[in-house]
Order: sequence, then structure tokens, then C-alpha cells
Amino acid sequence: MKSNLYAYNTGCYFSTAARVLGWITTVWAILAVVGGSVSAFLILPAAIITQLTHYKVEFDLQHITYREGVSFAGLTFGKKLPLPGFDFLFLKKNNYKQTMESRASMATIKMVKYDGYIKLTNNVKLHLLKTKDQQKAMQVMEQIAQDLNVEFRDLTEMKYY
Repeated sequence: MKSNLYAYNTGCYFSTAARVLGWITTVWAILAVVGGSVSAFLILPAAIITQLTHYKVEFDLQHITYREGVSFAGLTFGKKLPLPGFDFLFLKKNNYKQTMESRASMATIKMVKYDGYIKLTNNVKLHLLKTKDQQKAMQVMEQIAQDLNVEFRDLTEMKYY
């Protein structure tokens, strides 16, 4: 029997810096526990939480609901809303700028990323993915379109005048 619940991780809840700090804290806490420290048990759960928490979108086609929320270790927290239906999936190419500053200099990095969205019939757009690789984004979006039986539109080459 085919599953009626489709869940997609849309990004990490914690920043990259927080996740790196979580890895460092996890290694330190494990070494401290092995060394006999009891207080390290208090830090270990906080360190693990940074690695297992993601943003997630779930579509329950059996109960005709969707949920956009935060997922921790497979459990999704967020309000279930009625699913009005799907219009289409689309992939957009977006340009991002990131400015890095120090006391002596400033540098701006320009990046191109591909964002995938699903548009519901009530004009709500839900963000599904963000990646640097267009081929990877296309594969993921085509799989989601096949899962949900929704039309997929590639808007990466659209020109705006």
C-alpha cells in the first residue's frame, strides 16, 4: 500500500556555526563522560539537538492536511492546516549577496542558488529546498512532483524586463 504522508526536510534549524559548535560540544561531552564527569551528561543533549533539528513540510493526503514546522528526531512540531489542493511546483534561480566585514577590509560574495517551492490553491507558497546545484534541485523537485502528482515548472531561465 502506498503511503499517504509525504515529509520533506527544507533546511537546518540551527546555523552552520551552531551546528559546528554542537559537534565540538558533543565530542567534548563524550570525552568528559568517558573520563568520569557527571556534569557532561547535562551538556550532551543540547549538543545533539543542534544536529537532529530541521525545518520540515509534511503533506498528509489521507487526512487532507499539511504542516510546516520544526522536526526533531523524526517528530514534527507545527500546526496542521487543511490542504486546499496543489497548483504546481516551481524552481527559481535567485542571486544572493553575502557581505563579510573585518576591521581592515570588506568583501562581498555573490552566489546563485536554486529555490524550490510548492504553490497551494489558496495562493500559499511553501519553501521546499535551497541548493547551489541546479541538477540536484531538478531531481529533488521532479521526485516531489511525482510523489504528490503535481505539475512541475522550471522557472530558472525566466527573464524579467
